[in-house]
Amino acid sequence: MINHAGLTVSDLERSIDFYAALTRGRVEGPYENSGPAVDAVTGYPGVTVRQAFVHPPEGHAVVELLQYVGGSDVVLDPDNGSVGAVHVAIEVPDLDAELERLRGEGVTALSDPITARRGTVADCRVVYVMDPDRIRVELVEKP
Repeated sequence: MINHAGLTVSDLERSIDFYAALTRGRVEGPYENSGPAVDAVTGYPGVTVRQAFVHPPEGHAVVELLQYVGGSDVVLDPDNGSVGAVHVAIEVPDLDAELERLRGEGVTALSDPITARRGTVADCRVVYVMDPDRIRVELVEKP
């Protein structure tokens, strides 16, 4: 069973606001983690990891948000076609209403919704939007 999806972000508070509103989830944190154990596990001596968890009201998977202060300066291209890119899929009850709300906040949708044909989203309406760091988020509306 998947426990959580961890996303590295540039601005923890901005990402907390985005994912909490999108999932209507409960926020745990933010926390700040540093010290020898954090240096060892991250591979970044002297790093501070700012961390929060967003717990959607249903299901078990959690969105973990991480901001590395003093970590790498590299910003990866989160485009889905890039090897190593990831996305999180979030179920929404009304895709059209959610898209309207997000577009009103300046969020970009990569296309109009489509109906998926295979896998766990077969017959669902889906669309990708970009979070504040351009990480792709798949919105899923079940039939």
